[in-house]
Amino acid sequence: MKHALPRWSARVAVVAAMSMLLVACGSGGSSAPPPAPPLATVGPAGGTVNGPSGAHVVIPAGALATATAVAVDQSSIGAPALPAGTTSFGAMFAFTPHGTSFAVPVTVTVPFNAAAVPAGATPALYKTTGTGAWERVANATVNAGTVTAQVTSFSWIIVGNVPPIITTQPANTSVVEPATASFSVVAIGTPPFSYQWQKSDDGGQNFVDITAATAVSYTTPATSAASDNGDRYRVRVSNLEGASTSQAATLTVTVIVVAPAITTQPQNLSVAAGASATFSAVASGTAPSYQWQRSGDGTNWTDIPGATNASVTISNVQAADNGALFRVRATNSAGTATSTAATLTVAAAPPPASGVGRIAAGNGFSLAVNAAGVPYSWGADGTGQLGNGTPNADRSIAAPVGAFNAVRAVAAGGGSQAIALRTDGTVWAWGYGGSINCDFGATFPLPVQISGAAGIVAISTGDAHTLLLRNDGVVLAFGCNDSGQLGRAGTAPAASAVVVAGLPPITAVAAGGALSLALDASGNVWSWGRGALGDSSGLFAPRNTPAQIAGLTGVTAIAAAYNHAIALRSDGSVWGWGSNGNGKLGIGSNVANQFTPVATGLTAGITAIAAGGDNSMALRSDGVVLVVGINEVGQLGAPSPGFSTTWVPIPGVANAVAIAAAAQTATSHLFAVRADGSVLGWGWNIFGQVGTANTNAIVLPPAPVIGLNLN
Repeated sequence: MKHALPRWSARVAVVAAMSMLLVACGSGGSSAPPPAPPLATVGPAGGTVNGPSGAHVVIPAGALATATAVAVDQSSIGAPALPAGTTSFGAMFAFTPHGTSFAVPVTVTVPFNAAAVPAGATPALYKTTGTGAWERVANATVNAGTVTAQVTSFSWIIVGNVPPIITTQPANTSVVEPATASFSVVAIGTPPFSYQWQKSDDGGQNFVDITAATAVSYTTPATSAASDNGDRYRVRVSNLEGASTSQAATLTVTVIVVAPAITTQPQNLSVAAGASATFSAVASGTAPSYQWQRSGDGTNWTDIPGATNASVTISNVQAADNGALFRVRATNSAGTATSTAATLTVAAAPPPASGVGRIAAGNGFSLAVNAAGVPYSWGADGTGQLGNGTPNADRSIAAPVGAFNAVRAVAAGGGSQAIALRTDGTVWAWGYGGSINCDFGATFPLPVQISGAAGIVAISTGDAHTLLLRNDGVVLAFGCNDSGQLGRAGTAPAASAVVVAGLPPITAVAAGGALSLALDASGNVWSWGRGALGDSSGLFAPRNTPAQIAGLTGVTAIAAAYNHAIALRSDGSVWGWGSNGNGKLGIGSNVANQFTPVATGLTAGITAIAAGGDNSMALRSDGVVLVVGINEVGQLGAPSPGFSTTWVPIPGVANAVAIAAAAQTATSHLFAVRADGSVLGWGWNIFGQVGTANTNAIVLPPAPVIGLNLN
């Protein structure tokens, strides 16, 4: 077989053994066989083979074990496609036989067109691998019009520049917090490379550069499962020829799951029948789930459906619940911890004091509750104080408060708020929000439950705050605190019930204006807030800490109004203090205010008391109702305006068992509940608050509240 004539003038020796010529290898390119290049036989002693345009290879001694026919041809036939974005500065050369490997490196020299090299760019040498990929030849030397480098195998070779090609992408990584995570990338192309790592915390929608993350690899700071799990990382690799962005790798951060342990055990509780009992526990460990259980014998336990929080509330407990045991199991993937058992003790609910909470007179409206627990309302409804929803409509006849029931006591405030105590010990409110949760301008036309109030046995409300008595003798309060009437520092209001600290066990509470009173089990009276504090401080010096009123002992009932208060002692006498305007303290004069308790004209035989804006009321043991103070709208049961500094009986009222007076200073109305359950009302009636089916300005003599019987 004979070779075709060479395409350049300098002819190299041709060996006879043409059958030794290897067919060019590689992938891609044309499938047509390349023209046979001139050959030179190079043996173990080495040699030099020249090609066109100054291309040549220098094979040192020892590079080949046997004689090999070598050729250098200016050809790209059969070569794999160049990487995208490659700029070539000259022709491609085939060094054959392709795939020949050398024991020691050989030196190749490839020409290029210097005029084709852009300013600032440096030519680089690229060759194909045995798998048909292009790679950059390291440590190449650029001379005038040629590039020289050492290689260890033959392939196609070209001079040019390649933008970064990412051959190894950043890999998804999983770590356990707080370990760091590392990401890296491998790119080929023409150095130097620059790197900028980026991060996405929205699932790959948006990436932002990471400050100072400009190396081939990036290591995160200490990780957190809460903030770093699912974040994605990628890198942008750049050189003079362009830039490439890697795929995004996902970081998975998990936590070490710590087995739960009960750190706060549930405590034994004692509540009254009808109240609620709340058991709580705290478990340490990694995100434990809770399941409360109940047992009657301490051996057999049953899961409480839906009780899967750190606390559980048992509503409306009954005598049958006495002795029940409660515990909680805290569980995660590392284990389960079980709390100790807490015992529920249920005591019979104490009955309210005679008549207390059965009838209430508020600011232009009235409330009552019958023996079946049905609450009634009538009078003004401008802020939803009748509790029947919108539209707000005044009503001069008593009617039930919607479908609301199971009520044991009601209280009506001077700020147009209504408060109800239900038989389950919860507290509900409706009317003007500025007097309920101190949300001025808000109204609540339907009853809303007061949070934090459970196990309550008595209620009382003033102008813009409410006092609650819990079955364990603790006092709670909610509403405004501008005068310290909630019994805590500062003036911040409380929308939920908060404990009044600094009191002994209490048996009764009374709120009037911004004044708060409490009666302890020993018969002593405590005061805080502003008004008739009974401590010689006057009427306008607020105090946010409870203090005992000196010199007043043996008390069985208390009542508070805007700026005066009265107390009933166990001997049936009545004592009063605060403002004596219009003679409302009943001490025989209206001259001097009394800043400490003084005896009134009632020295015996009194069973109940009430305080209105400018009046005081008392119920005598024979069922007679006595009133002292102003008579501007018939409060004293007489048509002539004026006042009385001595107690006078109300004509036409007999067999009374409970009394109530509104808190307004002058335009108040009053009630007496008779033994047969009927209710008599008199006084100011412009909104129908007396309940006589009309809106006469003044109702006299006392008239029955239509359609209402509390028995």
